[in-house]
Amino acid sequence: MRFQLLVDFDGFWASLSRDIHEARGSAFVQTFSFEGDRIGTMLADALSASEARDKRILVDSFSRVVLSDKFLYAPGNWGDRNLRNEVKETRRLHAVLEEAAVQIKYGNPFGWSPRRFLTRNHKKLIEIDDQITYIGGINFSEHNAAWHDMMLRIDDREVASFFRDDFLRCWQGQSAKASKSLVGIELHTLNGHSNAATFSKVLKLIDDADSSIFVESPYVTFPFYDRLRDARKRGVEVTIVTPKANNWNHFADYAKWEAARCGIDLRLLKNGMSHLKAMLIDDRYLIAGSSNFDFLSYHVYEEFVAIITEAQLIADFRRQVLEVDLAHSERVEDQLSSHVSGWSRLRLRLFNKGLATLLE
Repeated sequence: MRFQLLVDFDGFWASLSRDIHEARGSAFVQTFSFEGDRIGTMLADALSASEARDKRILVDSFSRVVLSDKFLYAPGNWGDRNLRNEVKETRRLHAVLEEAAVQIKYGNPFGWSPRRFLTRNHKKLIEIDDQITYIGGINFSEHNAAWHDMMLRIDDREVASFFRDDFLRCWQGQSAKASKSLVGIELHTLNGHSNAATFSKVLKLIDDADSSIFVESPYVTFPFYDRLRDARKRGVEVTIVTPKANNWNHFADYAKWEAARCGIDLRLLKNGMSHLKAMLIDDRYLIAGSSNFDFLSYHVYEEFVAIITEAQLIADFRRQVLEVDLAHSERVEDQLSSHVSGWSRLRLRLFNKGLATLLE
């Protein structure tokens, strides 16, 4: 089994485009966002030119209503010509793909119940020729490609078979919970209904931490903060890196509030938006995949979670992500983070409690 950590879009695309070009059997892509812009066109062109016999793109229905982080049907966006043009370009890309024998399907249609509306397939996956797998957090749109993020490339037939099976189930609208343990990595697919059982493994690792926990994510929430808070009280060093320029401002306040409550070492990444999600526990366990360690992942999203113990990959993560991002972050001092307004704290409490009740 060969692992390769690919940080940010350009390095990821350089690797993926070669693999798509060399594919002969299958090229399957699963993404949360696929948009008719430069990045979406790059993917469409690569798949159209590929000689693979079976080429597919599976997109969550989120992309039917949100493009460039904008809700299509919000009154403020009705007159946005650029947004409307992107809708047209996305439809054009569909036609291009169909002409090139690339199947494209939107999964997880929206429903009227709160749970059904929020149940999204949040996975990002590429499977090539039953041999190469990519998992992580990068989507196929310009604004996502500009964000700091990472993907893991795995060259292994057993891993590819595991994820191919999951892709084909999702293609049929039948996402399932599954797990597989291999040397150096433990893989889990989450179906949006029994996620808590799988995440119990991650929470147990947090509970058993001896010395350090490093988390990088833009949207950390309960129940993960609850366990991180307990770890900090036990004397474990807990460091969280989250973007200073978060695309959802609510989470910047939330991170400051939580850090102030329990003495977490909060760092704000200064170089734009970070969508990267990973957790390193005691330098022994690296948890990565598509989950943001948030309430939606815990309750209703379909996700991938990988628990990695392979020493070289963990060393690569420290060198390419942890050390670099800490160097480009600023520490939020306790006295500053404790100044989150009383209204913000009340709003955060009500929002979190309300959402938790909604998803029960």
